[in-house]
Amino acid sequence: MSHEIAKLLLEHAETFLERSEAVEAALSLGMPLHEIEAYLDWLELLQNSRAPDENSASMDQSPETNQDTSN
Repeated sequence: MSHEIAKLLLEHAETFLERSEAVEAALSLGMPLHEIEAYLDWLELLQNSRAPDENSASMDQSPETNQDTSN
């Protein structure tokens, strides 16, 4: 159970300071450093795999779809 809590803390840490505190908390909850590193690498991989999808979705909207056609 404590590893799940540690993973949630790591997942929701956005800034460097929050991430540092989350790593310290995970260590204090008994999560080994190699597992913390592996989980952070996995989170980064997920974020990077989602980023192109978000960018392509915003690029699919052409300026013409946003124009007012009530003239």
